[in-house]
Amino acid sequence: MNKNKQLAINLVTTIIVLLVNVVINFGLSKYIVEAIGESAYGFVSLANNFISYATIFTTALNSMASRFITIDIHKGNKNSVNQYFSSVLIANGIIVATLIIPAVLLIMYLQYFVKIPTDIMVDVKLLFTFIFINFFVSLLGGVFTIATYCKNKLYLSSLKNMESTILKMLVIISLFFLFKPAIFYVGIGTLIATIYVVLFNIKFTKRLLPDIKIKKKNFSLKKIKILISSGLWNSITNLGNVLADELDLLISNIAIDASTMGIVALAKVPSNVINTMISSVSILFQPQAIEYYAKDNTEGVKEETIKGMKITGVFGNIPFCYIVVFGSAFCSLWMPTVELKMLSLLCIITFVNVFSGGLTSSLYNIFTITNHVKGNAILNIISGALSTVLVLIELKFTNLGVYAIVGTSALVGLIKGFIIVPIYSAKCLKIKSNSFFMTIFKYLFTSSIMVGMFYILRIILNPNSWLKIFISVILCGIVGLLVNCYVLLKKEDRKLLIDMIKRKIIRVKN
Repeated sequence: MNKNKQLAINLVTTIIVLLVNVVINFGLSKYIVEAIGESAYGFVSLANNFISYATIFTTALNSMASRFITIDIHKGNKNSVNQYFSSVLIANGIIVATLIIPAVLLIMYLQYFVKIPTDIMVDVKLLFTFIFINFFVSLLGGVFTIATYCKNKLYLSSLKNMESTILKMLVIISLFFLFKPAIFYVGIGTLIATIYVVLFNIKFTKRLLPDIKIKKKNFSLKKIKILISSGLWNSITNLGNVLADELDLLISNIAIDASTMGIVALAKVPSNVINTMISSVSILFQPQAIEYYAKDNTEGVKEETIKGMKITGVFGNIPFCYIVVFGSAFCSLWMPTVELKMLSLLCIITFVNVFSGGLTSSLYNIFTITNHVKGNAILNIISGALSTVLVLIELKFTNLGVYAIVGTSALVGLIKGFIIVPIYSAKCLKIKSNSFFMTIFKYLFTSSIMVGMFYILRIILNPNSWLKIFISVILCGIVGLLVNCYVLLKKEDRKLLIDMIKRKIIRVKN
């Protein structure tokens, strides 16, 4: 199968899967909030944030595994591939065994770290228990996700992720229907869905990489050292991300209250869904870029990156422009029981990261591809620390409150994404430092046109019902695609995007 056809299949499958996930996540969050309230719902996101804190320690080992394994597969180094697979799996088992006791202690004394309403204390602790078990299962099964990645058959994983999301929804709704509503049902549904995905990823590994032999004798301390030495800086990068964007719920809980934390968690639902979509689409361009890099084709890596920037940019600027114009109307219908002004404004602020990440997410692939993650890690830790310090200062000396918590990281991220990251990415590829700026300028120009056109559509539609919101999404999507196609994208990019939208999922001969 040629590369463009494979990419189109991966893209269209990923988009369909993510659209299904969007519907499920929005509907499920609304259902849960109506059943138990926004304060309790906020602890779901907070529990996942605690997992983000834990992944700071696991990223060093796992973040670079796909890169080294993929390169060795393309070079035909079967023995090395087996050593990496076995080493990562065994090392992750050791990590899980090490983290169990700290996790148990954290859950036992959770009320001393965060504010928890007494009436849901047990519920929240059970939620954290299932979320941590889910994390351990994901960690042990993580190495098996590499098979579809290195064989550029990511659509297989995407389909199973969609099925797991549907399974999660069915489990949660069933538990809410059969028993008294409780927030820890979300943890149970998440765990079952993860187990489902892991089992299928093991199956895909056996089918796509039949030469893989996971054995104790294949464990290589040398391979572990290689992965950690390369991935250590990714752990530092992860720490920077946590400081910049993953502490907002915790700070909201401690500095303000659980109810405000719940509203912040809800405001992040739309942007998190779109960010997941962007990440899922941008990674589709990484396997081909790695193959170019393995063959010393720097120009190929650059062109694949720019192609990825433009395509993922479409998934960033259309939602951002839509939420800026239609955000308050959407929020009033989506969460009518939550304070509208705060929710809609926080939604817009969180979408700033969607806007910048939509274009620049493909640039971050370069750091992994070229194994130049040190500079990015230093940048991330500086920007994250700066963001956290500024938030604490603003909370003490201003009345901005929750807007300082969410807005500061968005502003710092915007500056970093549009100015610093493009320059450093070009340096890693050893190309001109301004190589990516023309794409960024076109992206900003395209987005400004869309905002104006979306405002005209809002005046015409006056969206005050779900039907009108649905119509506005369709019309803005069409207008946004047209503007992107003829301002941001080149002819070959338009063809790829159109093929991606038109092509139905087809059966692929293996």
